[in-house]
Amino acid sequence: MQVRNTQQRKLVMDLMRGNLSHPTADEIYALARRKEPRISRGTVYRNLHFLVEAGEIARISVPGSPDHFDSCLAEHHHLHCRRCGRLLDVPGVVFSLEQAVAASLARSGFVIEGVGVIFKGLCPDCSGAASRSCEE
Repeated sequence: MQVRNTQQRKLVMDLMRGNLSHPTADEIYALARRKEPRISRGTVYRNLHFLVEAGEIARISVPGSPDHFDSCLAEHHHLHCRRCGRLLDVPGVVFSLEQAVAASLARSGFVIEGVGVIFKGLCPDCSGAASRSCEE
């Protein structure tokens, strides 16, 4: 079966491409409506699902929060602010614990398909701490 690359799918992908804010489906829908007022919520949700299934974007499930979507497919972890709900990247962090758990589970026959860690807490804006870049 051939998959059509619709204008709506292109719009959703364009909105996700390079978007580092980890938007929710409703946030993508609001952005899409600014560019195409007649696009439906269902169309945006279907296209997000399609793009996740096609490996073009990642879905990040956060317990107690709507799913977020990530355009960065490189392995990385996230920080979730319990107050404002923002999801932020933890750049360049790899845990040796993950490797040990993955090795242990692999020996048990469990097939590891990916690892993702979500730290919970308060972002710099909500905690009152000065916002600093990881590059500083």
